[in-house]
Amino acid sequence: MAYKMLFSPIKINQMELDNRIVLAPAHEGLATLDGFVTPAFINHYLRIAQGGVAMMVLGGVAINTRPFPALRLSDDKYIPGCKELTDRIHAETNTKIVPQIYDWLKVKRGWKQKVEEVPVEQLKESIDFHEAGALRAREAGFDAVEIHAAHGYLLAGLLSLRNHRTDEYGGYMEMESPSQERIARLAHLYDEFGGNIDARMKLTVEIYERLRKALGKDYPIGIRFNGEDFIVGGNTLTSTRIIATKLAALGLDYISISAGGKLEDSPGTDPYGLPYAYPPFGGYSGFRCMPQGEMPEACNVFLAEEIRKTVRAAGYDTPIMTAGRITRPELAESILQDGRSDLIGICRGLVRDPDWPIKSKEGRGDEINKCRYCNACLEAAVRGEGGHCKYRQEGNLGKVL
Repeated sequence: MAYKMLFSPIKINQMELDNRIVLAPAHEGLATLDGFVTPAFINHYLRIAQGGVAMMVLGGVAINTRPFPALRLSDDKYIPGCKELTDRIHAETNTKIVPQIYDWLKVKRGWKQKVEEVPVEQLKESIDFHEAGALRAREAGFDAVEIHAAHGYLLAGLLSLRNHRTDEYGGYMEMESPSQERIARLAHLYDEFGGNIDARMKLTVEIYERLRKALGKDYPIGIRFNGEDFIVGGNTLTSTRIIATKLAALGLDYISISAGGKLEDSPGTDPYGLPYAYPPFGGYSGFRCMPQGEMPEACNVFLAEEIRKTVRAAGYDTPIMTAGRITRPELAESILQDGRSDLIGICRGLVRDPDWPIKSKEGRGDEINKCRYCNACLEAAVRGEGGHCKYRQEGNLGKVL
């Protein structure tokens, strides 16, 4: 079977992709504890690139100095290792490589930390962190940068309808008995539930504008955020369609739609009675972020579809990416053919079989080693063992080529 759309090229700003298959970002647990690239890290991504994926997004690259065991771009000392990585990828494949940059802050659930509301000064500081990290990414040879505004992290928390700050970055402004005239004058700022979308988006917008000024108009800048939070009181498509349209109007070069991954409902109950914990998110939102094998195929595609419709209706052709249990090339092709998404994000399927793209292109889809979506790879990454697939015969990614 020929997959015409799946293997058609697409241009993102000045970056040209050979096909529509993207390694969706996830923490792989292969950097050193202090954030340096390792040989295992390079091998992991090189092996996936060799399978023919068009673009790889590195999940969660830290840009501040706070401790977190992930790849870092928080200091110039990390540039040489990242440059070695990008040089290998570019020399041996045609795959583009993109760091997903984020500012690791305390989370509301207080995971191993005492939590306070983030001061405005610290939010302003995050703009500087993002700019410095993005400039280091470009110097290290990365082809683009992706702003991480999804799941349980800083920007996602601000974008959420659950953002109850009352300052310039807040979801609500304190108004005692506001007049009808004031309500009417401010109505354009609010969604139907009363959340001030422009205030919730303020830091994300400030970061994007700083990055665009620093990197120039021709360097691709993407963003990933939740189509729905899947928590009580969180964002739904009612808000996120508006957010996506505003992001497209700003000039983001692509928009990657994720889901869930919030910490407000963690630890939660396991709705499927699985015999092991579900790290790092324990509630239902975690299952929507990284859907298990018991969940329907392509269960989050409807989010990208609705957002793409809204963005197109507003007159923007910003590429939209979807992800979440897209298991088969014929399924990926149908999503593209039906106009539900422009890019197909796959993570666990590529960890299971890095040759998923080339096998599909050559009509050998029946030879693809199919992911079980058991999430053992994610558990291994969280434990610091490297996000390998225990069912993969050729060995753990990053350890055996």
